[in-house]
Amino acid sequence: MNVIEQNITDAIWDVVVVGGGMVGATVALGLGQQGMKVLLLERQAVDTAWSEERPYQVRVSALTRASEKILRNLGAWRGITSRRCHAFSAMHVWDDLSSGEIHFSAQEMGEPNLGYTVENEVIQAALWEQVEACDSIQLLLNPTIKALRLEGGKAWLDVEGVGDIQTELLVGADGALSQIRQLAYIGLDTHDYEQCAVVGCVKTELPTEDTCWQRYTKDGPFAYLSMGEHLSSIAWYLPTEKMQWALNLSDQAFALEISKASDYRLGSVVEVGERAAFPLTRRHAEHYVKSNLALVGDAAHTIHPQAGQGVNLGLLDAAALIETVLSARLAGKSWGRYSVLRKYERWRRGDNAIVQRSMEAFDWLFKQDSGLKTTFRKGFLPLANRLTPLKNWLMGQALNGRESLPALASLKRSKFTRLDSGKN
Repeated sequence: MNVIEQNITDAIWDVVVVGGGMVGATVALGLGQQGMKVLLLERQAVDTAWSEERPYQVRVSALTRASEKILRNLGAWRGITSRRCHAFSAMHVWDDLSSGEIHFSAQEMGEPNLGYTVENEVIQAALWEQVEACDSIQLLLNPTIKALRLEGGKAWLDVEGVGDIQTELLVGADGALSQIRQLAYIGLDTHDYEQCAVVGCVKTELPTEDTCWQRYTKDGPFAYLSMGEHLSSIAWYLPTEKMQWALNLSDQAFALEISKASDYRLGSVVEVGERAAFPLTRRHAEHYVKSNLALVGDAAHTIHPQAGQGVNLGLLDAAALIETVLSARLAGKSWGRYSVLRKYERWRRGDNAIVQRSMEAFDWLFKQDSGLKTTFRKGFLPLANRLTPLKNWLMGQALNGRESLPALASLKRSKFTRLDSGKN
């Protein structure tokens, strides 16, 4: 492991990344593999050891094709498949009041699958394996950040017991409550959804059929994300005031409530694992960048998770920032310049806002508080289900992303590496 032992304040780092989660590790890896000198700050090292007997974790992501390509091109995909992941081949969505349904099929689209359900810890461990193998990346563990200055064409990070670390580009990848965003005095637009998400893994009486099942109810959506023949990750959206109720249920009572929320689509729930819950809030940073600073992932935006796009949007942020930085270096420009970083912001902020608002539109449409909306859903879902080209286009947008994909998300690695020679 490339853990910092020497005095690091004498160096000017090409990039300093604060936050070693899935998105931060992706940024560090994508730049480090191209020969840039990267310092990665994280509270503690990620455990990359693995055992097949390890219990399933509560936090799971549904990775799109674009995310799969990013992780493949960085060499992390093998670490995911060697641990645990599951390809799903269909999605089925229905509404409990209008009786409308829509079904998406990989076979109809000519795709091998519609994505992969993967535990977040598996993704992070696979990325950290590659981080630890990259000589251009150094790790600073358990840092206490005291202050941030953006001056003199550099970012200066004051770390307790270390001193001032200076870098051409500081990347805030430190989550929804980002300290870097706050220290940079970047404002935040927020909206409380007044909902919570209850998550965990369960076993069901009937097989999942490699399908993700989502039902809209009066309380909010409920979803089974297929993780195996009888195994699913659940995403159960409830009013916030019901969060503690759901967490305090006995396993037997929880299994019964889950079975009812899913309308027994997979029969009864026969076993439940660890569960967790968290309130849902939309956040969007007023700016993604300043001179010598950029925000990525949850530090820049959070979204209603009903379509599972949060991690995928963050990985696209990472890939876009990597490409922006490498392109500037290849052109002989300072990659910390505001005019350079604005390209990244223009690239990603609009797309992220569109997805945020789209998810809110779905949430509004399926909130069962209006007879007019129920009537609309009753006609719209069956019609959309019959319009195969429309269905395939919608799923293609979700699976592959929009047209302006970063190179990491759209090209083979051999082509991506031509973007930059890795030489300074």
